[in-house]
Amino acid sequence: MPEDQYSVREAFENTTVLITGATGQSAQQLPSKSRKIYLVTRCVHAGYIGGLVLEQLIRVGHIGKAYLVIRTKRGENQQKRLKTLLQGPVFRLHHGTDSFRQIMSKVEVIPGDLAKPQCGISEENQTRLLPEVQYVIHAAASIQFDNPIHTDLTLSYVATKTIADFAAKMKTLRCFMYVSTAYSNAHLKKYSTVHERLYPLREQDGREVDHAAVVDRLLAMPVEEAQQEVQVIMKRLSFNHTNYGFCKNLTEHMLAGYHNKPFPVCISRPVSVGCIAKGPCPGYVGNTSGATGIILSIACGIGTFQSRTPDIPYTLVPGDVASSVIVASMASTAAGQGSQDSPNITQACTSCSNPLTLRQLTDSICHYFRQDPPSKDQFGDGKYTVEWTKDLEKYEQWWAQGTRHTQQLARQLEDQGRPKSAARVRTAWKVWRTWSNGGGETGLRFDDSNVQKKLATGLVDSEKDDVVLTFTQEATGISWQAYMDLYCAGAKQLFFHEKPKMQLELEPVVLSNL
Repeated sequence: MPEDQYSVREAFENTTVLITGATGQSAQQLPSKSRKIYLVTRCVHAGYIGGLVLEQLIRVGHIGKAYLVIRTKRGENQQKRLKTLLQGPVFRLHHGTDSFRQIMSKVEVIPGDLAKPQCGISEENQTRLLPEVQYVIHAAASIQFDNPIHTDLTLSYVATKTIADFAAKMKTLRCFMYVSTAYSNAHLKKYSTVHERLYPLREQDGREVDHAAVVDRLLAMPVEEAQQEVQVIMKRLSFNHTNYGFCKNLTEHMLAGYHNKPFPVCISRPVSVGCIAKGPCPGYVGNTSGATGIILSIACGIGTFQSRTPDIPYTLVPGDVASSVIVASMASTAAGQGSQDSPNITQACTSCSNPLTLRQLTDSICHYFRQDPPSKDQFGDGKYTVEWTKDLEKYEQWWAQGTRHTQQLARQLEDQGRPKSAARVRTAWKVWRTWSNGGGETGLRFDDSNVQKKLATGLVDSEKDDVVLTFTQEATGISWQAYMDLYCAGAKQLFFHEKPKMQLELEPVVLSNL
């Protein structure tokens, strides 16, 4: 293989996966030392990206073993959550095959909890893992944008440092991947282009912010005082995002200190992650954040107004592309193609290579639901239109009305014994508030030159159908409207449990069993 090329299979064949984020039953014994071990922490999008990465590593990378560190969630133990993952739509290509039983035996549970000391991983399991692990993917965080700052710092900065310190003791580690967010640099000038590099936070006199000192100070304060203080800090630093993005920036700079001392660090910054575009399950929607929340708000008739600039970029990336960027970045780094001086940063995004505006996004959603409206759980007049205004008084009136409708719909769903649907409505409304409030507008665009010029061109040809790194109509044959139709159909299945009633250019496989 030429020096400027790399292969996902060559990098990961016979590796093992450890996905953290749960507590409960004991882990099974690790495989023999002849196998490479691959450590993955639980994913930022409630397992969505993590599940996609795991499936891709099994199908394309041919890993040997996967350990998932999972916490017990709402009384559901780890083994049940693991079974739900493997029997779910993401692994549909493996269901009913002779290899599925083998895959089930490849994936086992390690108890853990990122909010606990040592991330809840027992000393025994740490001792077993240390001599074996060669790759770490750490994608754990909470995507609840209204968390207290103590929660975000614990789950982002503190947990990541704990995992990094653990990884630093691993004898054969080849790469540490941290899944951040494209919005970790919301302190940049409005309408800037964010490139694939680190952007330190700086005081008004130009001094770089000491990330460790900021974290220690905030965690030492009472919860309410810390929440007030972080708002003061973000305002002073012109950081125009939530605690989530702020903590991600601090964490990126903390991890930079580990790069090649002793392991290479990769940082992947996905933007809003949408449904799967191509494989393994086109149309599957794995979260209710980002664009999914916008889709559900419009579909329910509660997302009807906007106060942002219509033509600002809305950067959306399919889930399989976000996963591919993570996997390819690690494979490329393992092949020795990464930077020696700073972390290898990639942005899974489309705003420069395949731009989409906020108006185009909302228009495409309205276009779909005018043709294929849900039969239940909606308010509004069924016209599916979004009004735009810069009139603050009018916006506040719209907002109050939408809030009342959301609360009413959520209560109805709870009365029907559908608490998950009620929670999704409330989450969708939070997303709509974030993306309809003109005061939070940044207009940032995200450059993906490292992905396009290095990862996409260096990947061996035989893997390019399974590792999709470029989402343009020229590269994939998929237009934005075709993708959004697929996405809306998938979101309709997620929330309304209804098949599409219109002919789609792309068939959403996830709906086939309804």
